[in-house]
Amino acid sequence: MLYKDSKLHLQKEGVIKKCPIDYRNIIKLIKRAYVDLKTAKRNLHDDHECAYNYAYNAMLRSGLALMFSEGFRPEIKDKHLTIVRFTSSILGDEFESLINNYDSMRKKRHRFIYEPDIPCSMKEAKDAIKTAEEFVGKVSKLIREKAPQREFHFEKEQEK
Repeated sequence: MLYKDSKLHLQKEGVIKKCPIDYRNIIKLIKRAYVDLKTAKRNLHDDHECAYNYAYNAMLRSGLALMFSEGFRPEIKDKHLTIVRFTSSILGDEFESLINNYDSMRKKRHRFIYEPDIPCSMKEAKDAIKTAEEFVGKVSKLIREKAPQREFHFEKEQEK
């Protein structure tokens, strides 16, 4: 589901709050997202659920980095959903499919935690990694565009 919330709407709803932009934390989150992607790929053949969860974590961290780059942070309640809604407001209609996949992954990951007998197939794990790679790449690009005077080397972490 593509969320049509604006930053102002999310702020009025009380699910996001203004915060100072701290590029050190933004960079750390994006770098960690690339590490999560690498970890997801490394675990793909041994543990599908683990790979899926790390792919989701990469999206969560990069979504949070995007929020921080816009000068916002999620409030305590429903953080994961708030990050999805916020990224949807930034990415917009052009990335509806990507946002829908991210939201579906959020729901499935939640089920993994609270319903431990839910299976995760190899295909689901591969699809999750593919979605996460696209999402993290898009968010990294947006952050670079927001601050072109800065040098970002997010992907270098993935190569290590």
